[in-house]
Amino acid sequence: MTVLLLSMLMAIAPGSNDAEKASKAQMKEKEMQQAASLSHEKKPSANSVMMINPKDRAEDYQKAFQVLRDEKSTSKVYFQLANGKKVSNVIEMKIMPGNTLILFRYTTPQGIKYDVAGVEDIMGIAHL
Repeated sequence: MTVLLLSMLMAIAPGSNDAEKASKAQMKEKEMQQAASLSHEKKPSANSVMMINPKDRAEDYQKAFQVLRDEKSTSKVYFQLANGKKVSNVIEMKIMPGNTLILFRYTTPQGIKYDVAGVEDIMGIAHL
């Protein structure tokens, strides 16, 4: 009787171990998938953050504007803004006293107009 009971326990035990092993294997597989998806999410991006004093950035834009204007006096300089707007035909740019805003003076068919943009909103400067 003891032998029969023992053999029954042995028959049951390996089956439960197989179920546990299968369950553990499934859990490990899920963990591996989660780790793989996290590793894909943590890839370094091409974008980076650099802290620059607004005054320095504004002065850089002003110098770049002067260089572009002096290089080709006949070509028109424009500024690309973060909102998608282009301020073109710029004839003068002036840094405001707080060093965070730039005043643009530009020509249009209707005459001279003004626009103001934050230093952080300027995405680029180029010739037309």
